[in-house]
Amino acid sequence: MKRLMLMLALGTALSARQEPPAPPQPGRAVHDGQFLAKFQELRVTRIQQALGLPEDRARALAERWELWDRGFMDHGRQMMELRRQFNEILKAPGSEEEKNARIKPLLDKFLDLRRQQEDNKRRFEADILQSLSPAQQVRMILLVEDVQSKIREFLREARRGGGRL
Repeated sequence: MKRLMLMLALGTALSARQEPPAPPQPGRAVHDGQFLAKFQELRVTRIQQALGLPEDRARALAERWELWDRGFMDHGRQMMELRRQFNEILKAPGSEEEKNARIKPLLDKFLDLRRQQEDNKRRFEADILQSLSPAQQVRMILLVEDVQSKIREFLREARRGGGRL
């Protein structure tokens, strides 16, 4: 179980790296593709085990979950870049009025991204829950929250340890 969670956390963490992608290396795309396929299979297995669904339905939920994860991570990367720009502006010399003028469009973009992220989560939950029984809905909600929590914990520990993902 711990190994499964580590694989889930690593898969999402790898897709959320903040550094620019490394230059293409021979065989790397194949390796990454295999890893992501394995990660997706683990997600399907977890859904099957938690909800008791047949593989085709579990796979459909896992694919929708992956789509939401990718959007979430993309928005997260954009928001982190905006936070970096916020700090640059706030630490730079200049008057408060100049800082306000420079930061306002970035703040608007940040708030819009955060709103989009929240809207996407609501749509994701509505999509995945609509075809499930109430008990399965609760199990799916708990599964998603558990996995997301473990991923956040993994990322926090990696940052604290100075490790790069």
